[in-house]
Formats: sequence, C-alpha cells, structure tokens
Amino acid sequence: MTAVSRECGVPFGSRSGRRGLPGRERTSSMTAVNAWLAEDYAQVNAPHIKTALAALERAGGALEKGGTFAEIGCGTGEVARAVAERGFEVWASDASPSMVAATRQRCAGLSVRAEVCPAEQLELPRGRFDLIHSSWVLHWLTGAEEPLRRMARALRPGGHLVLQWSGAQPRGDGAGMFGIVREVSGSAKWKGLLASAPPAMRDYPAEEVAEVLRDAGLELVDYDPAIVHALGGNGSLPSDAELAEMRRRYKLMGFATQADALGERVDEFVDEVLLAAFAAGKAGLHHARIVARRPE
Repeated sequence: MTAVSRECGVPFGSRSGRRGLPGRERTSSMTAVNAWLAEDYAQVNAPHIKTALAALERAGGALEKGGTFAEIGCGTGEVARAVAERGFEVWASDASPSMVAATRQRCAGLSVRAEVCPAEQLELPRGRFDLIHSSWVLHWLTGAEEPLRRMARALRPGGHLVLQWSGAQPRGDGAGMFGIVREVSGSAKWKGLLASAPPAMRDYPAEEVAEVLRDAGLELVDYDPAIVHALGGNGSLPSDAELAEMRRRYKLMGFATQADALGERVDEFVDEVLLAAFAAGKAGLHHARIVARRPE
C-alpha cells in the first residue's frame, strides 16, 4: 500500500522504481526560503551539514539500524545521501525548488525521493518513519506547533525525531538576533524597500518546543537548549575581515530574499543589522537541539 502525504500529494513507499521523480509540487508561502538557490547555499552550508550529521548520531543508534527516514528541509542533499548510503529509504522535502533539484541530482541512483513542500503544508503519513530529521528549519516556519505534532505522529514506535534550530532563547530573555533583524527592517529607512520581502525568521524557545513534543507523546532523550554552532561567533565585535565573511554568509542564506529586493544596498542593510546586533549583545542566534523518541 502506498502511503501518501495529503497536503503535498507525495507518494512514499511505492516500489514502482520511479524514485527521485517529482510528484505534484506546490509553491511555498515561505518566500524567504523558497527563493534560496542551491549553488549559493552550497558555498556556506558545510557547518550546517556537520552539525546535522553529529545530531543524528545522538538518536540512540538509529543510524545503524536502517529503515525509513524523512528529512524536513533537505537543503542540497548531503544528509539525505549520507543516510541513504547507510541503507535507509529516504523521503526529503524542502520549500526551495532549487534545493530539491540539487538533492535529486546528488542522490541519483539511491533510495531517495525529494519533493518541493513547505514544512507548514506537510502532512507526513502516520507511524511511517523510523527517523525524522530537521536541522535549521524551524525558525523559518510561520507556525511551529502543528508541523512538530505532524512529525511526532509520523514516527513509528521506537522512532526518533532530531531537531536543531535557531532563535531558541527563553521567552523571558526577549527577542534575540531575529528581533534586531525585525527592528532594523521595520525602520523608516528600510520598511518601504523591504515591503515585498520582510524578514521571516521567528523565535521558538527550546522549552516550548520540548513541551509540544512531550504533549505529542514523545520522550526527550537529548535536550540542549544552548548548543554551540560553528557559525555562531563569539559575541565580540568582528574585525573588518570577519564582518565581510559574515555579510557574505548572510546574503547567501538568511537574507537571500532581502538581497534580491535591496539590490546594491544589501551590504548596507546587512552591516546595519550585524552592527546593531553586536551593539545590543545579541549577535548570537541561540541554537538548540532536541532528540526525542516515541516509546515502543
């Protein structure tokens, strides 16, 4: 029997041999993400891949067992390929058509099906997966609770969910780096220019995410509300060379949509955000990791 993702119309589990072929694809309301280009993202995503693979190793030995794997936010396909090479049947999704195309190319010949689908629209088959992974995606979602519950429902008994995201500081700490971005972009100087491309990053405190997962019937096996990320910086004012590198990374990833809207003024905008964040002591993105398990 073929399991179906109702929202995005994605068949999963078919033995027809048509792996990697597109299903019915939907455009994303997550305009800040679906405009990302794989060739740009690939220039700066190596630390993300490293942390994702390390997080998966914390899933109670699940990587060694094989089975079914879902990746929400597959990027350019490095994780999907690595997991498929371990014997998993992989279903990968991303809001960016460019990312999905890169994943299909990277994973050609492997048991990987990649589809364009925003996480907010995703409806995973209930009880279908042994391992579900989503790194550095949650903070882009317009609402996190329902996607989290859908991921939890999609786990088989004994299955693991691995999450990493930014903007995970306690709500009592106030808005972090993402708040600075919203403040700068909402100023009179930038508001009109960014009317068609407002920043979309959102804060989801780690404890609130953990509570949703517990309420969905999962048990936490690894909980770190303040992990260190290679791109996190040390909080000190950057040198000119460091600022230039940070500007490059942000233009290729976090501010890719704003870069299109601002044109030649994008460097000015990014510098203003970064310097305001350092001045406020909020240059860190406050990353978190949770590994949760559905009891058998």
